[in-house]
Amino acid sequence: MSAARISPWLWLAFPPVMPLLQYALRAADADFYRRWIEPELGLVELATPALLLPATLLALALFARRRELPSPWAGRWFLLVGLGCVYFAGEELSWGQHLFGWATPEAIQRLNDQGETNLHNMSSWLDQKPRALLKAFVLLGGVVVPLFLAPRGGYGWGDWRGWLWPDRRCLPTALLVLLLSIPPYLQKFAGIATPHPFDIRESETIEYLYALFLLIYLYAAWRRLGPSRLSDPRHAGSRRQDRSRKQHPPP
Repeated sequence: MSAARISPWLWLAFPPVMPLLQYALRAADADFYRRWIEPELGLVELATPALLLPATLLALALFARRRELPSPWAGRWFLLVGLGCVYFAGEELSWGQHLFGWATPEAIQRLNDQGETNLHNMSSWLDQKPRALLKAFVLLGGVVVPLFLAPRGGYGWGDWRGWLWPDRRCLPTALLVLLLSIPPYLQKFAGIATPHPFDIRESETIEYLYALFLLIYLYAAWRRLGPSRLSDPRHAGSRRQDRSRKQHPPP
């Protein structure tokens, strides 16, 4: 995307705060870390849906302004991303069960590996498969595309790739996902244990970073879209000309 102004405090300084805070608290007071940071209702677990809420609102706002986007599918894409954010947040909280503590209905208990009111413990198609797709999008769109495939000046406003792929401001968060994905593989395949205090629950932190990545991605798209173009006759005229060129290209 062509870069609209976004504070570097959001996309550069903020992403490492959570893992650094986890390392510091685990080193300073392991009991405090296990009680307030790591559990189901700990800081990391609750921060993830907290980030997904504004991400969902941004996705819906982009869909609401789909007539201003350069391609008809772009609005549907952002709607899909918004629905994905709703699913992600809902599953993180077992759709409210973690907060309100209701009993899991017997029919769901029989299907759910952990006896919770959620879908991702019922089938790999509702857990590992969506997780793998999200990870691929984060690493491909957040690392490979901005570093190796995107043009140096970014994609033009009318280029559909600029609305699909994240811009370079998602790179720090994506790199953190890549970095935190390494220790579990070292443990699994090489038997190299993560030393204290870096032996946190990487999976929960990575999910938090996924949520932050989606928020930055959608906020960058919203900033790029800018003020409403439909209310400005100059922009409306230019959009009609752009559409005319696409429908009737010069010989």
